[in-house]
Amino acid sequence: MNAYLLTAMNLAIVSPFPPAVTGIGQYGYHISRGLERSGQFRQITVLAGAPDVSQKVNVSPSLTVDFAWRPNQLSAGSAVLSALRRLNPDLVWYNLGVSVFGRSPLANLFGFLSLGQVRLAGLPTVVTLHELVELSDLKTLHAPGGSLAWLGARLLTNLATRADMVCFTMRRYVEWFSSRYPDRDCMHIPIGAYRTPERLPESDVPELLFFTTLAPYKGLEILLAAYRSLLPQFPTLRLTIAGAEHPRFPGYRDQLQRDHSSLSGIHWLGQVPEECIRSMFSQAQVIVLPYTASTGSSSVLYQAAMWGRALVASDLLETRSVAAESGLAVNFFENRDFVSLAKAIQSVLESPARRRAQVAHNYSVIKHNRLEETCRLYLQAFNQALASQHKAQRIDIPSVIPMELT
Repeated sequence: MNAYLLTAMNLAIVSPFPPAVTGIGQYGYHISRGLERSGQFRQITVLAGAPDVSQKVNVSPSLTVDFAWRPNQLSAGSAVLSALRRLNPDLVWYNLGVSVFGRSPLANLFGFLSLGQVRLAGLPTVVTLHELVELSDLKTLHAPGGSLAWLGARLLTNLATRADMVCFTMRRYVEWFSSRYPDRDCMHIPIGAYRTPERLPESDVPELLFFTTLAPYKGLEILLAAYRSLLPQFPTLRLTIAGAEHPRFPGYRDQLQRDHSSLSGIHWLGQVPEECIRSMFSQAQVIVLPYTASTGSSSVLYQAAMWGRALVASDLLETRSVAAESGLAVNFFENRDFVSLAKAIQSVLESPARRRAQVAHNYSVIKHNRLEETCRLYLQAFNQALASQHKAQRIDIPSVIPMELT
């Protein structure tokens, strides 16, 4: 390392970003802030999507959000390339899911195509791919393309993984990718805690929290059926439903709300601002992930552990894999079975000791999976990308990265 030039660099990040809060956007927000606090970059510019592409926000003197591309537009990829040519950064990090550029398959295709062009231009490029949809249940996911959806999924994977370094949030994906693309560099970076873990006092009110992007495969109908069956036994039970609507399913949330308007105790929050998420978790006793299909790791698992909340989740392979890889304890129920879900929720609600034991275990795990460690792994990935492009510069990875409680 001493043979190389250790220098502060300019980093460009292509990612969704608040105020449009999605799981991947929330991840991009916190990792960007953590990388900024590492002190290893002169300037970090996030190239994010928004209807108004003329908007720029200075988060701090060294972190700027440039809303440079429009979601759902075929021009998103070219807009990203134009912004990168203007910025001429030392490094580029793409924070990707298969729908980050909007609901249109073509918009996402053109967005993903920009990644290969950036690398060919000589810019060291790192991509975090949160989803490997070609390993998922495409029918349950309502993937566009019908019987040919698997071809589109494979194409997006191939395009997204043409970076100098490919990062996955699940170890299972690293193993699959390494066997399929042995000539490409990849590494495992678990999602981890977004903030300093804080074991919040347990709420006195029995409340369930569903917090994710709203889409049919997220299993909300199953949770609502289980909630209805639990109300006679738990008349004070509440259910909070939080999250933005998935761009591929416009009107889905409104239809569900109309269909279940007779159910009492349900609070539909919609999109939740980043500064309100802690308060939302503080009011819940149990976090429920009733997904019927999954495309990757779930940040909600880690956030529940970070805030000290019990977890109930469907027994999907992806969810079990994340729990096993991270050492998190989860109460699993049989996928798609609302009776099994109701029983799992009931067992957690009726046993404070069980909740406390799970919370204590997960809290001890998440304390070793902090944001500073995640950022340190990214700095390593950036150095490997620089080496792959035969650049003389390297990032000096600090032994301590200060992380403020925000």
